[in-house]
Amino acid sequence: MDHVFRYRLPETPVAGAAVDIGHLGIRIELLLTGDLDVVGRATESTVDDETIRACALKALRGMASGVMVRGLGSATPAITSTAGHVFTQLRHEFPDTGVSFAGRCEIDFGQRCDSAEVTVRGTAGYSLEVATKGRASSAPAFVQHDGALASIGVVVLVAVPIAPARLVAGEGV
Repeated sequence: MDHVFRYRLPETPVAGAAVDIGHLGIRIELLLTGDLDVVGRATESTVDDETIRACALKALRGMASGVMVRGLGSATPAITSTAGHVFTQLRHEFPDTGVSFAGRCEIDFGQRCDSAEVTVRGTAGYSLEVATKGRASSAPAFVQHDGALASIGVVVLVAVPIAPARLVAGEGV
């Protein structure tokens, strides 16, 4: 029997990092928006609902783990994840403090834990916010520091703990 849940993504970053390269401080935050379908299936006959829910929460914790960003100095940085999420950039903007990239993220991964298998699926909106803090200039922050950002290479984002209360029993997916 399948146990179906819905997870509403928070309105706060799901992962982030801070990088200091001497003359420049950089803050990177990844926000995901929308709902994800989470389906748990018991692999043993004696598994109760709370065990399935615990496995679903464990899978969700892995959702934002292993997210990496390459090419911060470009107009189209590459965002990848060890869970295999597919990020498609649709636009970028230049707020006063840095640059913002936005698009959609296809999430479709599974995880086995204890006595259940869990699948997490959905299309989320994403926003990758890159803020820079360095010496003052009249040029926009991103333009002023694009060379320094490009020199970073790869940044691994650190996942933020998930909110268990956002995982609710759902209808069929």
